[in-house]
Amino acid sequence: MKRRMFLLAGLVLPLLIGISFAQESRHFYNVDSEKRIEGIIREINMEPRYRGSAPFLVIKLESLDTHTVYNVEISPAWFFAMDVHKGEDMEVLGSFYQSDRREPGIIAREIRFRGETFLLRDKHGFPNWRGGQKGRKGHRRGKKIKK
Repeated sequence: MKRRMFLLAGLVLPLLIGISFAQESRHFYNVDSEKRIEGIIREINMEPRYRGSAPFLVIKLESLDTHTVYNVEISPAWFFAMDVHKGEDMEVLGSFYQSDRREPGIIAREIRFRGETFLLRDKHGFPNWRGGQKGRKGHRRGKKIKK
């Protein structure tokens, strides 16, 4: 009896760990899949995206040319401290991915919004919020550049 339980645990545990890693790793930044989308914000959400992290600002952006709606992961809510509103224009450069439900998504690296450019990740896709929220109080979130 004990042997069967150990055998069952030995088969089920790796499967559960594999599922857990698959859920964690399905969203990763891939520089080779970068694309630039100009569009209109259709929806704004705060969603838990990654285990153990703050909720992410996620918007639905409708492309101006194809009218495709993309789920755009911006950053943790505490990092991007700008108010965004439905109906506003935004341009996003980021890594394209397809969700399990076949919805197109983009992990944003750079956004242009209200005439300003915000760098959310470096050119390799590593987040600018690395190191967490500690020591960032009083500073404007996101690295802002003007062009």
